[in-house]
Amino acid sequence: MMKYVIKLEINGIEFQIKTLAGSEREAKERAWDVIKERTSFISIRHEALMEVDRSFSQRVASGFKSALL
Repeated sequence: MMKYVIKLEINGIEFQIKTLAGSEREAKERAWDVIKERTSFISIRHEALMEVDRSFSQRVASGFKSALL
């Protein structure tokens, strides 16, 4: 086993996940597990379908959140 540090950046905020794993692939899988377990919904609200007003980073963050589901 080796210690891995995985760094993520979302909307300019950097996150680190430290994990023990036998390979980089296993470390990524464990990181996804950590993200899924420790991510919670703060609110869910209805918005208009116009995506023109949303910035690219907001759309990427939204897509990232959707991928975690």
